[in-house]
Amino acid sequence: MKKDKNIVIAGVGGQGSILAAKILGSLFLARGYDVKLNEVHGMSQRGGVVVTMCKAGEKVFSPLVTPGTADILIGMELSEAVRAAPYLKPEAKTFVSSRVIPIAGQGAFADPGIYKTIDALAIAEKAGNKRCENTVLLGAASKALDFTREEWEAAICEHVKPEHIDVNLKAFTEGQAV
Repeated sequence: MKKDKNIVIAGVGGQGSILAAKILGSLFLARGYDVKLNEVHGMSQRGGVVVTMCKAGEKVFSPLVTPGTADILIGMELSEAVRAAPYLKPEAKTFVSSRVIPIAGQGAFADPGIYKTIDALAIAEKAGNKRCENTVLLGAASKALDFTREEWEAAICEHVKPEHIDVNLKAFTEGQAV
């Protein structure tokens, strides 16, 4: 029997939350899971909130992760990770970027002490492209998921443009080292 997994990815528009969810979905599909993805765009093209959900299991009936049921939170941005906290189970694992992107007129409210954070932006820049911050966080989160390196590479290659595969694989590897 396949063990259910509920994953929430929280960030802002342009950070690659949806791409990260597609990669995760491909991993679970390749293992024969039923998978549902859901994305909520809140003015995402203007740097607004994006919450993406990935549910995988023997049979998944709804793409929505309900509060208190998420096994994993991937926070692309610290403030949005804090906002997504109600989705977490008490024993959930979190992989959160230390990056804070202030929303015009709101500022940031996140308390960095709430989560162990990862400087995913710096790691992505070191890997060769700051836009690979999402892949760095997937690399960090990969330690909490039971997929082989080969499965991760296949899923990344499936969803990333060919000219960006090498830098994404490097970013993923750097994320795994965190």
